[in-house]
Amino acid sequence: MEDQQPTAQGSAAPASLTGKPFAEMTAPEKLAWIGKVSIMLITGGFAYPNIFTD
Repeated sequence: MEDQQPTAQGSAAPASLTGKPFAEMTAPEKLAWIGKVSIMLITGGFAYPNIFTD
């Protein structure tokens, strides 16, 4: 994460600069991510609203 470019104050970094690609995640990380996405979809986005920026 040290190679990220700084962003302006109050702006959100693009998703491509945050986290790591799904293909590079370990099995437990993938399982946790899939679980969070499932919960987000079931609750209509109220739980984990920022899942894609994790």
